[in-house]
Amino acid sequence: MKKLVLALVPFLLATPALANPASPEEADHLTQVFQTYLGAGANVISVVANGDVYDLTVDVQPLIAMGMDAGLAGTVTPIAVQLADNGDGTWGVSLEQAISIDLSMPQVLDLKEEVASFSFTGTFDETLMAFTEAQSAFSGLTLVETIYAPDVPPQTIEMALDSGTLESTASAAAAGGTDFQATFAAEGLTETMTTPELDGQPAMPITIKAESLSQTLTGSQFMGAEMFQLAAWFSAHADDASLAADTAGLKAALTAALPFFDAVQATGTATMLSVDTPMGALGIEELGFAMDLTGAVPDGHFQQGFTLSGLTLPAGLVPDWAAPMLPHSLSLDVQVTDFDPAAAVTVALSALDLPDPSATGPEFDANLLTALLPKGAVTITLNPGALTGVDYELTYEGAMVMGPDMELPTGQATVTLTGVDALMAALEGAPDDMKAQAMMGFGMAQGMAKVEGDKLIWEIDAATPGSLAINGMPLMGGN
Repeated sequence: MKKLVLALVPFLLATPALANPASPEEADHLTQVFQTYLGAGANVISVVANGDVYDLTVDVQPLIAMGMDAGLAGTVTPIAVQLADNGDGTWGVSLEQAISIDLSMPQVLDLKEEVASFSFTGTFDETLMAFTEAQSAFSGLTLVETIYAPDVPPQTIEMALDSGTLESTASAAAAGGTDFQATFAAEGLTETMTTPELDGQPAMPITIKAESLSQTLTGSQFMGAEMFQLAAWFSAHADDASLAADTAGLKAALTAALPFFDAVQATGTATMLSVDTPMGALGIEELGFAMDLTGAVPDGHFQQGFTLSGLTLPAGLVPDWAAPMLPHSLSLDVQVTDFDPAAAVTVALSALDLPDPSATGPEFDANLLTALLPKGAVTITLNPGALTGVDYELTYEGAMVMGPDMELPTGQATVTLTGVDALMAALEGAPDDMKAQAMMGFGMAQGMAKVEGDKLIWEIDAATPGSLAINGMPLMGGN
């Protein structure tokens, strides 16, 4: 809920530049403009002239009251924002306060969140409909959340962050919309939870800690102004009847907002991570992730990767003989290409031209799938990655093609192992029955490998449907 309240701030700034000094008449006008985006029935905004600035209050209590019939109850601290007209089409925006959220819905959710202090300053550009620069900071964040679900015990999650900051910038994009960058940093994460008791397995308490967290988000061609207009359309069509009566207006608003954004990239890192369980503590010196996602553009692309280093396992969990085989670092990076979100969205929007947009059939679904997959399939690429131990390294890369009309995926991959002698030496200390099975498996793998110096290489070829070969040796189908 806090994130929702804070996310409303940009919507509250879409109005022509004001003349100083602030006046009650303009304050009333501002309230009406803000309701364009929030809906006339929302009644969560109040604006008061205060010298040369406007005091804006966002109070979601009326929205909570609207949910009373469903059992929603609780309180949220009103957000007090100060707006200053810079006289050049930009606004100075600031707030500084504590925040408290206490919400509940029987057998659905209980949530309590406290932020000891939260501050925000920024400059909002009416032309760009974005903050050209913004800075925020918080301290003393705590969260207790209990989630209820049928047939399982309630699960409670407690989380705390000592402090954090967020900085962002935005500028006009050459092709329309805005380009933006945001950087988040936080310290002192603690999260505790208890896994529910299921299938006779006892509940298990888990505590996660991280010394620091950081994340960078960049985006291009975010269609902010058009997204505001889309929000205004939904606010003006709050019920099903009015929405159904203006599907042409909805299509126009959605089309104007395309491609929503061109691309978004995110990277993040958690340092000195620990996971405490009844079996002991698992540690990771650094855990990282990366994501790359396109909007509704013709050349669709999605990429997700993560890395970890400095992995340690609970003492006694692994026998001494197996310790040299444990990895201490891992990298994995996968991407999906050869899909066309732009064409798929165009077909999806065509449903709004129908008398009943929900009455689509198999032919429409087939057209949508054809638009999304112009080649009939997607390419899933495993970018180069590695699993590394003290005296060995396993690397991998490859790609495969998958589609709804393909019985089996096709593709190729390369796996390389260095340090096989160290792994074999470790296995010598295994119990006899386990050692015999492992040695047999290793022997078979070595027999199929190509040797280059101290490397064992497996080139896997499944490019022909129904076939599989390793280093040219057929294992399935003809080759």
